Amino acid sequence: MSDYEQMIISAERYALGRMTYIVEITVNYILQEIEEDKLSDSCLDIIREDISTAKNLGMDCDKELWLKLLDRIEEVI
Repeated sequence: MSDYEQMIISAERYALGRMTYIVEITVNYILQEIEEDKLSDSCLDIIREDISTAKNLGMDCDKELWLKLLDRIEEVI
């Protein structure tokens, strides 16, 4: 996995469970990278696992974003 993908995972893990604007920014960024096919299945699998096993996805609006990302990842891999 590339350093870039490691940084994407780090950003996702930082934002996961937060209740600030960073959730939307992070999710939208990852979604764009998926559309541009810049993330490997390995990277997406780690993000999928993180979201699936998270105990707290934040407020309802944040949870909606994370689940949107999870759905998109599951479509792709």
